[in-house]
Amino acid sequence: MVQYSLFAKELRENRVKFFLLMASLTALGLLIPLFFEQVRTILEQPDLSRFVGPQDLAFITASYGNYAWSQWNAKNLTQLATVAAVVFGAGALSGERHYGTALFLTSRPVTRREIYTTKAAAGLFLLAVCLFGSTLVLLLVSALKGYRLDYGAFLTAALITFACAAVVYLGTAALSAVLPDPVKTAVVAALGWLLLSIPGYFGLPAASLSIFFQMKAIPYWIYDQNPIVPLGIFLVLAAALYELGVWLWSTREL
Repeated sequence: MVQYSLFAKELRENRVKFFLLMASLTALGLLIPLFFEQVRTILEQPDLSRFVGPQDLAFITASYGNYAWSQWNAKNLTQLATVAAVVFGAGALSGERHYGTALFLTSRPVTRREIYTTKAAAGLFLLAVCLFGSTLVLLLVSALKGYRLDYGAFLTAALITFACAAVVYLGTAALSAVLPDPVKTAVVAALGWLLLSIPGYFGLPAASLSIFFQMKAIPYWIYDQNPIVPLGIFLVLAAALYELGVWLWSTREL
């Protein structure tokens, strides 16, 4: 059960992080439709083969949708969603111990599960607003510019990215229940997620084991994978990491 006073407290304490991340994502999202024509002109130059493979170039220039996805889900959104998930998750519980407020928090008439659930809900809410808010800005400006785009498919890709980012957040939050310092938690979590990205540097099928390969929604956008498959997998992983975090927080001596 979510404790709304604690939920509001979490939103207040994370507001600076939220506004910085939201502003960064929104700015990057705006650049895609606003500078599409200039970028397309550059991509049509004949001497780009040294920098972009012919197949990749043909895919990106085939439609505005492919271009927007390649610059958003496959690049900016995935990168900053990972940063946001680690930043929000690292301080979820380790921040309470670092600043000496954990004992006060647990002395309130709420269970540790309720505390963890509320903090997780607040972090996921902020993460969702960052991702979907900036994506909607991109879609709105694209529509105003008159670019053709499958909005349903684009939002579905964003949903896959969010689901994977939620896994990153909940994994980082579980780690914050163990480590007493938010900075150390962020560093350890970043290194851990970086290790899980290694399969992505190899070709298929190994690349599909990379969490960031999945976060980019590559199987869905390029290979027409049913979105229920990754969303179902991420839901199971998120639930498992949530329960792990609750157990770690509930059994940890403060």
